[in-house]
Amino acid sequence: MNFKQIEAFRAVMMSRSMTTAAGLLHTSQPNISRWIALLEHKVGFQLFQRSGTKLIPTAEAEAFYAEVERAFIGLESLDESANSIRQRGTGLLRIGAVGSIAESVLPDAIRVFRETFPDIPVLVNMGRSDVVAKWTATGFCDIGFCSVRTELPSLDYEEINLARGVCIVSTSHRLATRTVLEPADFEAEHFISLPMESSNRREIDSHFPAGSRVLAIETPYATTICKMVSKGLGVSIVSPIVSRALRLSDVREVPFSGDVLFRSYAVTSDHFPLNVLASRMAACVRNTFDAFNAQS
Repeated sequence: MNFKQIEAFRAVMMSRSMTTAAGLLHTSQPNISRWIALLEHKVGFQLFQRSGTKLIPTAEAEAFYAEVERAFIGLESLDESANSIRQRGTGLLRIGAVGSIAESVLPDAIRVFRETFPDIPVLVNMGRSDVVAKWTATGFCDIGFCSVRTELPSLDYEEINLARGVCIVSTSHRLATRTVLEPADFEAEHFISLPMESSNRREIDSHFPAGSRVLAIETPYATTICKMVSKGLGVSIVSPIVSRALRLSDVREVPFSGDVLFRSYAVTSDHFPLNVLASRMAACVRNTFDAFNAQS
């Protein structure tokens, strides 16, 4: 059966007349008769009986009509669905993010996002910047948030935050009372570091002569670094956004004399146009960064 046959059947059921049904569908009465005959052949039962000039639906036709109406209710809701997609997106937001953003900025950003889209499911995938870029390039994620640009083609990077790194120490640490810390102040201190492949790690290391710190612990997650610092396991240099987002009462943020820049990017793909939901999330992430920066 095809849509024209179903549409003809529905029009006849509503009008009880082949001629009227033809007028409703802007076609000829012979076409209506032919489509009904084809439909009867397809379904394997009679749909109408004639009583003079009237068409009387069979019991089977009434039962079939109930199913047809349910289907047409779904079809008639397509306009509403299209409007909803236009205004609200596809109904699912898939995000890729590096750990420093996923564990610090995203929770607050998602909270704000839900004020506009309370019922939209949000999928958060966490990985390195190169992984986030691949997810975005392949359409696995609608938008990505990373800290390093990659060379993958067809990706657009928007720098959404630039922060100068700060020293973090526990509130009971001897350095907690300083107003600024210099590389020499870290001599013999246990340092909790990002991994060697991190560009921020290399930038941090460039400020310290070999052997001037004790490289005690290494972890890829800035949030883990902050929590370890809070336990007195060492000191570190991180993006201030991470330490402020965690709101750890036993961690003190102290300015660092050297320049260590932490960049954050929103990454999108040329092959997958930014939908309404992803665009809104990008704005929420930017605003959350701004809010944490204002706490300085």
